[in-house]
Amino acid sequence: MLMTATSSSNRQLSDNGSQALQARADQLRMKWDVIAKRAGMSVAHLRRIRKGETPITPPMAAGLEAALKLQPGSIDDLLSGGTLTPLPDVGPSLAQLLVERGIATPDEVTLADEVIDPGIWEILELDELSEKAKDDFLRAYQLMRRSILSVRDTKRPRG
Repeated sequence: MLMTATSSSNRQLSDNGSQALQARADQLRMKWDVIAKRAGMSVAHLRRIRKGETPITPPMAAGLEAALKLQPGSIDDLLSGGTLTPLPDVGPSLAQLLVERGIATPDEVTLADEVIDPGIWEILELDELSEKAKDDFLRAYQLMRRSILSVRDTKRPRG
């Protein structure tokens, strides 16, 4: 569902903008405390943004877009009277695959594992690889991402 917000020169949400964010949160079945954590802000700060009491800075907009799985620039579009544009639902994240395949538990995956990478799916579709080889690849890819991103101990918020 796409919703619009009234134009705002001060980067504060209108009632329509707040309703659009609420609709997106509802669509994703996400609670505001989870969204705030994923967006890198406090629940109180996010509440002020949603009420139109606090302007949305570009870094805050980027955090909200990531948390709400929106195309980059969606918050700016919303502030300009446009619509939110969700990211395409292209497939499971690395975290989802690790949990589905029994390689990790939900408590063991981190934000670094939330990547959606079509290259992963290509590997998993190869008939030449055994299931163990595919699982080994997923684990190695997970460890590589964590090493590069240095977020080994950052727990993924649950929604």
